Amino acid sequence: MNHRTSRQNCREKLVSQLFTLGEEKRTFLDAYFDVRDPQRIQLEKQLSAYTQYVEKLLLGPDEDLDSVLLIGSLIEFEYIDFHTSDSFVIVMPEDTDPDKGRISFLSPVGSQLLLGSKGEVRSVQTPSGSMRIRITGIELQSEAMNELTLGGADHAL
Repeated sequence: MNHRTSRQNCREKLVSQLFTLGEEKRTFLDAYFDVRDPQRIQLEKQLSAYTQYVEKLLLGPDEDLDSVLLIGSLIEFEYIDFHTSDSFVIVMPEDTDPDKGRISFLSPVGSQLLLGSKGEVRSVQTPSGSMRIRITGIELQSEAMNELTLGGADHAL
């Protein structure tokens, strides 16, 4: 019987992300963007920064896994100008379900928050305009990451 901890599971899923978004980056990008799409170039740069950060993060202690917003993280935040709060989980595109609070890291909001840290204030551009949010909590969710090995670029094709 395997008694893996939640953190071990998260680490394994992050390694899987590194493969999908690093080694298989071209296949992943081809599934979502045309080669000539300017967003693709921007996303390629973001994915390179993301995979480099995750590689360094995996070398550190488990506590560091909740230090920055990753794919699979629950983010809690407050809308500074509206004095309200909200939360959702950043997921792979095929796991998106807004009704269950799961948004894609490729979405406009998800991509702007990726790699954010607790306490950070970001100005997020949305279709209805810009809003300032403060990240109040981050927790890497092993449950949210369970589908990552089932999805990825192959799932999107």
